[in-house]
Amino acid sequence: MTLAPLATTTSLPTTPDPASAEAAHARPSVAKLRTSSLRARLAILITLAVALVIGIQAILEIRVFEGAVQRDLIDTARLSALAVADDFELRREPVDLRAVGTMLHEVAVSTPSIRTISLVRFDEGTPRILATTSSEERPEALAAAAQALAQQEAVIANGPRGMAIAAVPASRDGHVVGASVVTVSLGSVAQLRTKGRQVTLWFAPIAVLLLTLVIDWFARHLIHQPVARIHEAMHRAGGGDFSARATVVRSDEIGEVASGLNDMLARLQHFNEALQDRVDEATAELRVRNQELVESYRRVFALREALARAEQLAAVGQTAASVAHQVGTPLNLISGYVQMMQEDAAIDARTARRLAIVQEQIAKVAAVVRSMLDHASRPDARRPTALGALVARVGDVARPKLDASHIALSVDVAPNLPPVDANAEELELALMNLVNNSLDAMPEGGALTIRVTHEDGRVRIATTDTGGGIPSELLPRVFEPWVTTKPAGRGTGLGLSITKDVIARHGGTINAESEPGRTTFTIDLPVTAQQDA
Repeated sequence: MTLAPLATTTSLPTTPDPASAEAAHARPSVAKLRTSSLRARLAILITLAVALVIGIQAILEIRVFEGAVQRDLIDTARLSALAVADDFELRREPVDLRAVGTMLHEVAVSTPSIRTISLVRFDEGTPRILATTSSEERPEALAAAAQALAQQEAVIANGPRGMAIAAVPASRDGHVVGASVVTVSLGSVAQLRTKGRQVTLWFAPIAVLLLTLVIDWFARHLIHQPVARIHEAMHRAGGGDFSARATVVRSDEIGEVASGLNDMLARLQHFNEALQDRVDEATAELRVRNQELVESYRRVFALREALARAEQLAAVGQTAASVAHQVGTPLNLISGYVQMMQEDAAIDARTARRLAIVQEQIAKVAAVVRSMLDHASRPDARRPTALGALVARVGDVARPKLDASHIALSVDVAPNLPPVDANAEELELALMNLVNNSLDAMPEGGALTIRVTHEDGRVRIATTDTGGGIPSELLPRVFEPWVTTKPAGRGTGLGLSITKDVIARHGGTINAESEPGRTTFTIDLPVTAQQDA
């Protein structure tokens, strides 16, 4: 006699767990949580995770217990049916049905889960109940007996709702003639399921609460407090306090994050201090540059005023010289004739007195002319001057206007230049005249180069521009007064004349070379006598 495996022969219907379905429906989605605190989020996640774990564990344990109880009940039914079949096989013919009935009742009473026990015999394929503990036998029991007879092995089948049937074939004289059928109730399985759910519903919230509190306590000490210290340090650093540091409690991942934050804040602090130092240095440099710029503007205004005065004085000087030349010659002739008349012995005393008065007035007029010439001439206040610094000042003064006119200025000063005896103001005015001429010669922009060199006891200053050049017919007369290439109203024609006079008073020379696209003025000045010696 063989028994069918329980796994393949048991197919009891299962019903969905309404409590589990309701809990799954009511459980909120973690992705939809809207909490602002990390601790609150973590607590909710822990609660959900613990509840989920406990729920799944409870369901699995209930299912395991249900399966174990169900297997025990089915084994009980199978063993009881096997015992009844063995007892039937041992009885002699004719079988005492009363004794068999009594035996069936005793077996049924001994096992509370057994509902009915029947002994079925087949005569020519027709089932006949020999004995039973039930008032009527269900068709499912007869079908199970027929299946056991056909298969000649134990059969487990589904009975009415909440019932299981075990049928074991019974033999007589080596032939299977019937079967013992035992029906057991699976109500204890449903009771176990109900009690398990009740226990879970009471135990799960308490367990979830306790585990959540325990985990939150550990999380507060292990995560929240270190993270709060890191957040505080970051908040202070965000407010500009780069000296803030996060406390490193442990050398775990959070400790490494705190250490990394402290290192970053230390670097930021050093960078901020270095940046502040650089800002202070830049501010001081800007302040100095601003002062230099103010001084440069002041010098520009002073040079403009001096240039205007120089042009006025040059005009007065030129006019005075012309007046002196034009008035002086007739006065000299008149004075000569007066002297000749005074030496003539034929004149009388009255005429001689009148001639003396004329001679006296001629002398007064000549004194006025000399006075005009003296006022037009400028005092000589020369001293040793470094041309490198002087040219640099001229470049600084002229650079803003040159930049505004899109003219690139290049200053090339040779090193170790010897000083020259010069009136710095006059020499600056002379160079500014050359720069202004170059500026007027390049209305569309260009390039201006000032080069200072030293050779053969003289210092040479060469200014070269890329303007249109000086017409060849005007080049020989370019240093004469009132000669200009500028349109009417744009110049007086005295700038280059003044420059030549300044250079001449300094014992130097100035020359002009010009061709279309290139004009060069070359100034040669002697170095100081002490430097030559």
